[in-house]
Amino acid sequence: MSQKKTIRQKIEEISNSIKPIVRPGYSWLVLNPAIKLFLGATTVEQEYGSSHKKLRLQRETVSTPEVKIMPPFDDPFKYLKGETYTTHDIFSTVVEGVLYEPGNGIVLTKSRQILAESMYPNMDKITIAGALLNQNFVLKKFFEKPVETISGYSSIYQGLPNGYYHKFIDLVPRCFLLNHPEYADIEEIKLLQAEPLAEAETLLVPKLIPSNIRLTRLTPGRLYYLEKLILPTFLTQFGSGYLPSSYIEKLRSVCLPQRSSKRNRRIYISRAKSASGLKKRHILNEQELFDALNKFGFERYYLEDYTLEEKIELFYDAETVVGAYGGGITHILFSDQVNVLELQIMAKMQTYYYYLAKSLGHNFQFICSDKSNNRENFSVDVSKVVQILNEWHGKG
Repeated sequence: MSQKKTIRQKIEEISNSIKPIVRPGYSWLVLNPAIKLFLGATTVEQEYGSSHKKLRLQRETVSTPEVKIMPPFDDPFKYLKGETYTTHDIFSTVVEGVLYEPGNGIVLTKSRQILAESMYPNMDKITIAGALLNQNFVLKKFFEKPVETISGYSSIYQGLPNGYYHKFIDLVPRCFLLNHPEYADIEEIKLLQAEPLAEAETLLVPKLIPSNIRLTRLTPGRLYYLEKLILPTFLTQFGSGYLPSSYIEKLRSVCLPQRSSKRNRRIYISRAKSASGLKKRHILNEQELFDALNKFGFERYYLEDYTLEEKIELFYDAETVVGAYGGGITHILFSDQVNVLELQIMAKMQTYYYYLAKSLGHNFQFICSDKSNNRENFSVDVSKVVQILNEWHGKG
């Protein structure tokens, strides 16, 4: 078994070293032509005209001076690198007579073009291709007939991408746009969902939506005809977890404990329980790291052992959070003016949590490792961690 594992590890290492080299050429030669041919997209403005009504959120701009001292951004995130960050055009709009594929959250026009606003803004083409350029979706897009008509008004929130972080930061927040006063007089809006529902959806969605919304379950992988769709854009973008202040205010009002934050917990997020595979973002020298953290009063948490309600309580009382790049850091969404130290895997900057922290007003620091792929196990320079914690908390 150990020999097989060693061979497997070598294959993974070779694959991870080749990916950054072949990715640009693969995108140019294969992905771009395939996406243009099979996944043609249009915008609401192109399809319905520039006068088509959009109910917009006000744009926000935040200073991002830390970008100057960051390592190079990972290639799909280079568009974010600037001394300020401004939110994109966030809105909802009503479109009629469209098709909907709930498994991927894709909305198609009558001519079967993808409505770009149903896609995650600036999503990496490799991610798009991996999710959509398969025979089943392409056949559905061009040839499948709708299995059912959804009458009246409906809306959506699920889509791509679909991991733990993305549920909290990208998908669920789209429900917030249904709180616009212009939708209050609609007797019923069916909020379309596909199984399985994650814990974040079960807990947060009912708290975020108005009373005239009815959750309606559809079958993933089929096409539906929607008479009147309230199409919400994403509040975030690929590589950026920056959430608008109006959404954060709403989320905190309905989800946080009705008490003051104790701000007395120093949390280390361990990924040791998810390290059974080869690509789990586990810190290889975790015990050495935690020995150093323990001197500063940190406790080690395995978040798999907690319900979402318990994690909200835990992170609400956090003073400082340290953890590897991954879903656990998402819970700073429920923290109050917390210090965040993200342990990055790659030599290039992963930007999701930096921009999330910016939207929340958290103090954010990072330390990068030297890997070329963000799903590898890695080691941390403990001395750099100690240096940052000394600045925050004094000598440990």
